[in-house]
Amino acid sequence: MRTLVNAALIAGLVTAPLMPAAAKVESGEAKLTRLIAGRTAGKPVDCINLTFAGRESEKLPGIGMAYRQGTTWYVSRFDDCPRLRDDTIVVTKLHSSQLCRGDIADLRMAGPDLPVGSCIFGDFTPYTKP
Repeated sequence: MRTLVNAALIAGLVTAPLMPAAAKVESGEAKLTRLIAGRTAGKPVDCINLTFAGRESEKLPGIGMAYRQGTTWYVSRFDDCPRLRDDTIVVTKLHSSQLCRGDIADLRMAGPDLPVGSCIFGDFTPYTKP
C-alpha cells in the first residue's frame, strides 16, 4: 500500500505543470515602479490614517510598505530591512488609528509563524496622479 501511495505522489509531482518563467516573483523596486507609474511624489508626512475604508497595502520586498488611500499611494521606506521578502508576513501593532514614522513592523515567517526580525517605518511619501 505504501508503495502505491508513494508512486501516486511521485506521479503527481512529475505531471504537475511547471511555473512559467514570466510568473517569477516581482522585485520590490519593480512593484514600487508599477504602483507609482504616472504619479507625482508629494511632501512626506509623519503619519497616515488607517481607518480609511478603501485602503489597500502592498509589501515592497527589501524596501518597505505602500498603502493606498483613494487614488493616492503612501510609500514608507524601511531603513535596512533585508528580511522583508515576499514570503514574510508584516505585523504592525497600532496604538491609534494612525501608522506613523518610527512605528515598528514585526516580520514573521509564513508557515511556521516564527519571528525573523523587525523594521522601522520611515516617512510616508504620497504619490498622486497630476
